Amino acid sequence: MDIDSHFSVTRANGASSARRLTSASGTFSDQEISAAWPGLQQALQGLPDSRPEAVERARRLIADPDYPPPDLQEILAQQLAVLLTSEIDPLPT
Repeated sequence: MDIDSHFSVTRANGASSARRLTSASGTFSDQEISAAWPGLQQALQGLPDSRPEAVERARRLIADPDYPPPDLQEILAQQLAVLLTSEIDPLPT
């Protein structure tokens, strides 16, 4: 099992701490993962269900008639048109 060793954790108070997981081989054994699991579960339980600052930002963006900006809207429209007219299924089932 491969695990991305770069991640960032943002605490409930907004403080961030970056940590790097390391393993001599670059991968982790099932035993190493099992040993770390209780601590990971405890850390996840300490996180809030939502981040108030992210919810507030989303509310501001939804209320902004100029979001997303027109140039970004054009890029998104072009990409959607390409996907809709291509023979490749963009969402394989």
